[in-house]
Amino acid sequence: KWVKNMEKKNNLHVVKLTDSDFVRTLENCIQFGTPVLLENIGEEMDPILEPLLLKQTFKQGGSICIRLGDSTIEYSKDFRFYITTKLRNPHYLPETSVKVTLMNFMITPEGLEDQLLGIVVRQEKPELEEEKNALILQSAENKKQLKEIEDKILEVLSSSQGNILEDETAIDVLSSSKILANEISEKQAIAEETERKIDETRMGYRPIAVHSAVLFFSITDLANIEPMYQYSLTWFINLFVNSIDNSQQSDVLDERLKNLRDYFTYSLYCNVCRSLFEKDKLLFSMLLCVNLLKNRREVENDEWMFLLTGGIGLDNPHANPTDWLPAKSWDELCRLSDLTRFRGLREEFGSLASGWQKVYDSTEPHHEAYPAKFNDLESFQKLLVLRAFVPTE
Repeated sequence: KWVKNMEKKNNLHVVKLTDSDFVRTLENCIQFGTPVLLENIGEEMDPILEPLLLKQTFKQGGSICIRLGDSTIEYSKDFRFYITTKLRNPHYLPETSVKVTLMNFMITPEGLEDQLLGIVVRQEKPELEEEKNALILQSAENKKQLKEIEDKILEVLSSSQGNILEDETAIDVLSSSKILANEISEKQAIAEETERKIDETRMGYRPIAVHSAVLFFSITDLANIEPMYQYSLTWFINLFVNSIDNSQQSDVLDERLKNLRDYFTYSLYCNVCRSLFEKDKLLFSMLLCVNLLKNRREVENDEWMFLLTGGIGLDNPHANPTDWLPAKSWDELCRLSDLTRFRGLREEFGSLASGWQKVYDSTEPHHEAYPAKFNDLESFQKLLVLRAFVPTE
């Protein structure tokens, strides 16, 4: 979209490798200097593009030419060639990468947060967002005028002959420039103060923007489970706007944010689940829950990685203090005790062995009370202990 907007005035041609007139369109654009956008390529390039990517031009009859397939055509210096792919994480060979300039247009969490913040403020406080945008334009104009004044002063000083104090024209220009610069600086100071106050109000809506960004990157991870689980940013934003319009209103900001957060989370979950295989719905729920907990700092990343991997299996120098706990489970418990919230687990395991055995032997260990201070662990952290008790092969 950015490329299309940028080259719109230059009559951009959009083509695909599957188009029947792809080569003819490309030849015409190379000759007449018209930009071309090649869409939806895979990880391998068509061999016909090789001379173009390498810019293998040569002079023939006084003109710069290039050979494309079996044809030799004139090469315009105004020609520009853009290539895009819809692959989430394409891997191009080094020989392909050195021929082109690679740009990653995947949105970042910070960028998405700012975009969602602008949307929610525009929907909730339209006058605030309009004033914010007007101030941005005004600030840019003020800075532009200050730069022009500085350039004008430098021009006067460099062109002045003799003693500048005797040059009335130069003195008048400098005086008027100083007055104008002071006025602009005052306007800029007022604008910046107003913008700061607006930003303080806007920041009240940032929690929902952060929450929603976490949801978006949670659903993008689903493509790692099944390639067809892919959802566009446009679809996500439309769902976000609909949630703003349809969720319960409130004049209290915290209550309004809670209503919007609950409504949008449930709406997104229901819409995504419609496109998932039944076997993947529970996994999606888990992924969504963990990412939200990680964002709230209730789950650390090393805890999440332990749940997935069980830690790195090195030789364990610590002896197992029990005869009922398998060696593999003891090794994982020792690795778990290295995590911040589980300090002392290995050292105190022997003295608390009877309490831990009750959990280990239970048919419903997730309902059992953990011994001593470990009963204060949150549900996710207790899950890590159960993972160590019943290690995966």
